[in-house]
Amino acid sequence: MNIIDRLTVIVALMVCLTTANDAYSADATTTAAACWDEGIEAYEARDYAKAVEAFEHIVTLGEASEDVYYNLAGAYFKLGQQNISSTLRPFAGGELGRAVLNYHRALRIDPAMEDARYNLDLAVDHTNDTEAVPDSFITQLWHSLRDMTGTNGWTVASIIMLAIALMLTIVYLLGQRIVLRKVTFFTALVLYIGFMLTTALAISSHMATTNDTRAVVICNDTTPVHASPDSASKIIRQPSQGVTLEVLRSHGEWSEILFADGEKGWIRTSQIENI
Repeated sequence: MNIIDRLTVIVALMVCLTTANDAYSADATTTAAACWDEGIEAYEARDYAKAVEAFEHIVTLGEASEDVYYNLAGAYFKLGQQNISSTLRPFAGGELGRAVLNYHRALRIDPAMEDARYNLDLAVDHTNDTEAVPDSFITQLWHSLRDMTGTNGWTVASIIMLAIALMLTIVYLLGQRIVLRKVTFFTALVLYIGFMLTTALAISSHMATTNDTRAVVICNDTTPVHASPDSASKIIRQPSQGVTLEVLRSHGEWSEILFADGEKGWIRTSQIENI
C-alpha cells in the first residue's frame, strides 16, 4: 500500500469516527430530551422513583445541566419524604444525601440559582451538619458578590467595562474641551476599577467551580469518622447523610476530611461523593 492509499484510509477512518461521534451526540441529546419529559411527567404525577431514574439517566448520558441536577435533587428529597407514610423512616434509602449533593451540583453550575440555594438550606436542616466557623463580613460580602452570577457573567461584565473604558480613554486623549476631558477621565477611571473588580470576581468564581474539593456524605443513616485511616481507630464523629465536608487527601480506601467547624478525621471514600 503506497502513501496515498494509506492517507486515504486514515482520512476515511477519521470521517467515520467523526460521523459516529456526531451521531452518538445527537442520539444522546435526543434521549436526554425524552428522559427530561419523562422525569417532569413522573414528578408531577408524584412518581418520584421514576423521576429519579429519568433524571439520573440524563446525568449518565453526560447531558446534565443545573436544571437537571435541581430536579433530580427535588425528586430525591420528595422520594425520601414518601417514607413517612410507609413503615420506613424518612430518607431511609439515603435520599437526603443525594438531594443535598445534587443541589450543590446545580449551584456549582449556576451559583445564582436562588431556588436551589433555598431548597439546599431546607435539606441541610434535616442533617446533623455542623455550623461553620463564621466568615468575616468582607469574606461574606465577597462570596455574595461572586455568587450573583457565574464565571461567564463576570467575564462578560469585565470585557464590557474594559471596552467602554478604552473608548473613553481615546475620547479623553483626542478631546479638546476641558469639561469633556474631565468627565471621560473620571468615568474611564471608575470603569478601569470596575474592570479589575469584575475580573477578580470572575477568577474567584472560576476557582470555586474548578477547584471544589467538597464532598457530601452518602449513606442511609450515619457513618463513622475515625481518628486515623483504620477502622480499629477511635471514632471521633458520626455525620449523617447529607453532611458537606472538604476532602483534604486520600489514602487507600480512606479520605482525610475537614468539617465546617474545623475538625479533621478519616472516612471511607465509598461513603462520600465529590460535588
